[in-house]
Amino acid sequence: MVRIESSVVYECDRGIATMTLNRPDQINAFNVAMRDDLYQMIRLLNDDPTAKVAIIKGSGPKGFCAGADLSEFGTAPSQVIARSVRWERDLWGMFLSIRKPVIASLHGYVIGSGIEIAALCDIRVAADNCQFRMPEVALGMIPAAGGTQTLARLVGVARALDMILTNKSIQ
Repeated sequence: MVRIESSVVYECDRGIATMTLNRPDQINAFNVAMRDDLYQMIRLLNDDPTAKVAIIKGSGPKGFCAGADLSEFGTAPSQVIARSVRWERDLWGMFLSIRKPVIASLHGYVIGSGIEIAALCDIRVAADNCQFRMPEVALGMIPAAGGTQTLARLVGVARALDMILTNKSIQ
């Protein structure tokens, strides 16, 4: 069994790799460190010859991922540098390059980036207590990780627009 811990825990046992978002006190809010760690864990998954399938899940009882960690907004040295780093570590492109099936195991809050991560997985399994929401427009932003496209492909354009433009919670 392989186990690596950071803000994302990677474990592989009997061909099943598990990547666990590991910031339960922040409902696994997606921050820069988690982005970088998840990027590395996906590289590991792609290179792990023992992993045949992967599950991505969130730690703690409150939710899979509560979206972006807003406490980090405005902390990048500049928009140009932030954009450059995103291109160098293209997490969303890395998700699309995974050569193995990935299952999102969803529970509790699945918000913003949480939806975008789940949408990039091959299969999504949602617990009865899931609450889905795309709050970016209410915060004066747009979904930045391809959520406008991936969500529309999954639920249809009308439903995606309804979620994105109204900040409605879907349960």
